[in-house]
Amino acid sequence: MAAAVVMLAVGVSFLYVLLGKRPGYRPADAMEWIGALLSVALVASAALLLVLAFRQAGTPSAASAVLVAPGASRPEIQDLTMDTPAEPFPFRRVDDGVRSSLDSLKGKVVLANFWATWCGPCLTEIPELNRLQQKYADRGLVVLSISDEDPATLTAFDESFGLETLSVQVPPGQRLPAPFTTAFEVRPTSFVIDREGRVRRFVLGARSYENFERMIAPHL
Repeated sequence: MAAAVVMLAVGVSFLYVLLGKRPGYRPADAMEWIGALLSVALVASAALLLVLAFRQAGTPSAASAVLVAPGASRPEIQDLTMDTPAEPFPFRRVDDGVRSSLDSLKGKVVLANFWATWCGPCLTEIPELNRLQQKYADRGLVVLSISDEDPATLTAFDESFGLETLSVQVPPGQRLPAPFTTAFEVRPTSFVIDREGRVRRFVLGARSYENFERMIAPHL
């Protein structure tokens, strides 16, 4: 619930900064329109999370703190220890558009987080993931934020809300190798990959900073 309140405050504050002094509260250009729409989406997601929190009278479980793609079933397994190769796949870095691949991060501990700007549970994780990246970057951690949204949308979001993670984009519909094949069907979905390029942990649903810290600690 606290995360939803923070999201709501951030969204409203950004709308005020962006439009508060505009005549008729209308954006002046395309970038302001994008920023306004993202802020409205953030406020709507926060409101929805608050409604769900009040209805459940407590913190939602990992099973409920996810968004399931249309036509996809909710997996029964929410948390799984693994030991399987992290098959590489290509992506484009959001900050500079440079093409790269998952295997370029071999030698690092990677927390691969599949997310979207329209996914409320994903947004609650952003402060936690930023904090994690800041604390453990010098020990070889890379938090990899992976989305299949339009690069312009991701760029605008990053400029507005400041991701500290390595934000990358893959084209919509791009086929991902195992074990990431269904990662975009339920979001957020996260994988811990060790320095040798092997997936060691899979978790489904939004997690706290402490949860993520325990997941990566054995591999740092």
